[in-house]
Amino acid sequence: MLKPISEIMGARVVDLDTSQNLGEIMNWVINPEQKRISALMIKPAGMFTRMMAIATIDIVEYGPKIVVVKNSFAIVSPSEIVHLPKLMRPKQRVIGSPVVTVTGKKLGTVEEILFETSDSTIQKIYIQPGILSILNQPDIIISADKIIAIEPRRIVVQDDNGAWQTIKKTALSES
Repeated sequence: MLKPISEIMGARVVDLDTSQNLGEIMNWVINPEQKRISALMIKPAGMFTRMMAIATIDIVEYGPKIVVVKNSFAIVSPSEIVHLPKLMRPKQRVIGSPVVTVTGKKLGTVEEILFETSDSTIQKIYIQPGILSILNQPDIIISADKIIAIEPRRIVVQDDNGAWQTIKKTALSES
């Protein structure tokens, strides 16, 4: 099932075994080479807790404002997930990142990411045009296979040869 990443921000993390509230989703970590979400960063329930991580393989279900994990052992220190500390270093922010084509044309910024919940792969990115072109350019949807690189400060995509899809604002909520 496809899900917008913005729907999991602030979601509660719940243990499947005990239905206990384990914390709240604060962020996510993307593996740029695989174009997939590697882990979700959570603030565990309770006071004076430090940021922890959940590998996406340990997620059982994504619901509305809830993420269900196998059990409480799914919440670990980020250093316990293979390659996660390395992926966290560049501080990649995909939402809000500028999107450019390989020829250098600026398209706008990433407004939303649509990902497949079964394997956490990015399927599409939604791009809002820049301030100067917002009046004459519709929002753009680009599928993950058109993404060339996810870099720390920008996303590089193929040039448009009929490969992009444009939408009106209301279509984003229908996906």
